Amino acid sequence: MAVSACAGRSDLGYASLMSEVPAARAIVVPPPGGPSVVAVLQQQYQDGLSQEIALSTASLTSGQNAFYVSLLNNTAGNTEIPNTLSLPSMTPDRLQREMEERMPGVEMETSLVYVQNRFGPFGFATGRSSRGDLCLYAWQQIEPGEPAILVPGGAISVRLRLCDADANVDQLLRVFYGYTIAAYYRQESWNPYGDPPSPPKQLGEKDAPMYPLGLGDSGGGATIVRRRSVTERARQVTAPRRTIDKDTVAPAVPSPATQPETTPPSGYPVVPPPPAQ
Repeated sequence: MAVSACAGRSDLGYASLMSEVPAARAIVVPPPGGPSVVAVLQQQYQDGLSQEIALSTASLTSGQNAFYVSLLNNTAGNTEIPNTLSLPSMTPDRLQREMEERMPGVEMETSLVYVQNRFGPFGFATGRSSRGDLCLYAWQQIEPGEPAILVPGGAISVRLRLCDADANVDQLLRVFYGYTIAAYYRQESWNPYGDPPSPPKQLGEKDAPMYPLGLGDSGGGATIVRRRSVTERARQVTAPRRTIDKDTVAPAVPSPATQPETTPPSGYPVVPPPPAQ
């Protein structure tokens, strides 16, 4: 009986290495107020991993809104996994096949407008489904600008499939503008983002004040006042010459140097006038 039990025992095997992980393990996080993460399917590779991050869907078009993310390590991390991850180039034919697979029946039109988010430039296409939903497909590949020969820095590939019944193009693009990458490899050589950008050239200079967020501009960003040249300042304080007839008394006109400003220059807080007596 013992021999027959051992002979008939078998372990259950799966044809795919894809498995579901908690939503907190998602590589990409949508922006605040964006669609919520409902499920994460992950596949582990020898040199990276990929995830299909399912998002909440409010559309009549068949299919699931999702982020499709691949994280390439360029270093063999687990030799027991035979699969290796490769990030093919983003050619128009390949992107067209992806859109036909993930949004079948939707006629998509690629935008020729240059756009970029915090991770660099990206591309997108929009289309209207037969049910009236507006659909967006966006793509981006994040990798160092100059490829490293000795120590590769890794790469990240991101796709977004998003359809909504009531949203416009700006609202759909907001999700791709504001997403965050919440995962990384703990290796000094892994850096798909490249070198950090240099600070603004006005930083630390004289006669170039910067104001807190929202104080000097309506866009919510820090305000930088353009430096005025000596010629511009001299032109503002020089009063224009006037010819006065000796028989006519012209009213005294204060020069711009002494005339009080009624409209403050842009970038400065507006001081309210004193109350009437």
